[in-house]
Order: sequence, then structure tokens, then C-alpha cells
Amino acid sequence: LKLTKILAVLYILINTLIPISVLAQPQKKETFENLSIKEGLSNEYVTSIFQDSRGYMWIGTKDGLNRYDGHIVKVYNFSIDKDKSLSSTYINDIVEDHKGNIWVATDSGLDIIEANTDDIININNIKRKNRDKIKNLKITSLLKDNIEDVMWIGTENGLMKIDFTIKIISSAV
Repeated sequence: LKLTKILAVLYILINTLIPISVLAQPQKKETFENLSIKEGLSNEYVTSIFQDSRGYMWIGTKDGLNRYDGHIVKVYNFSIDKDKSLSSTYINDIVEDHKGNIWVATDSGLDIIEANTDDIININNIKRKNRDKIKNLKITSLLKDNIEDVMWIGTENGLMKIDFTIKIISSAV
């Protein structure tokens, strides 16, 4: 009987002291970094965020695409004067393909930033199979399918896919 009382007291003490010791642990403080126009962001209205395989953070805004390496922001944007610029300032989605190239969906078409050269390739003038060009299509979303090796492209006019193996753009629907 005496042993039962001792075990009961120990049980009560352990159950009351363990939660106290857990609560007494120092709280881990999370740190947040603010990235704004002051730090070089093209616009504070963020439409999409993507981290690529090299660790860069790609931030799409309503006024350009931003690549952030943890220290410096590099801005990619539309320019009438440049041949190699984005097709629009408004960025809807960002995806990386199997070669490390960055695909950028905009309000006026689709662009690719080459991983090795950092050049912007505007694919708006490529003809689709039995259709018009991609130019002026609002690209709303992108999805890289690793199983079939295709890029799915959501537009206001339906779904398209680019097959990397045969390099053809076709309507999916």
C-alpha cells in the first residue's frame, strides 16, 4: 500500500514537472527578411514566387520578374527597345525545365530565360500545330511534367502542351 502511494505521488510529480520543463525551453526565434522596392524589387505587388534548382528566388510582379540570390535583386522586364526582353511586365507564373531554363508566363505570351547565357527567348512567334502563334495569349499557368517530358501551358483560350522530345506545341483540348 505504501509503494502504491509513492508511485502515485511520483506519477503526479512527473506529469506536472515535465510540461513545465518543456515550456521552460527557450523559444526558437524565426527571422524574416523584407524584400521591397528599397532592396531593388521591381514592384511590391507579387504575383508568383519560385525557387530554382540553383537556389535563386524568382519573384514575379505586376511590373517585371526579379531574381534574388539572397543579396542582390536582378530585374527582367519588357522593353520596346530590346529584342531580348520579356513579352510583358505582368508575370503570372514561373517554372524551371529539365535543363535549368526558367519559363515565364506573362499577360502577353511566354518567355524562356536560358540558364547558361541569361538570354531571354521570346517564343511568342512559334506557330502551334494547326493554329496561330502564341503571341498575345495571356499565359495563366505553367506545369512541367517530368514523366512525359512536356510543359503544360494554361491560357485564357485553353490548355496547350510543348513536347520537348519532338519540339511541337499543340492544343491539349
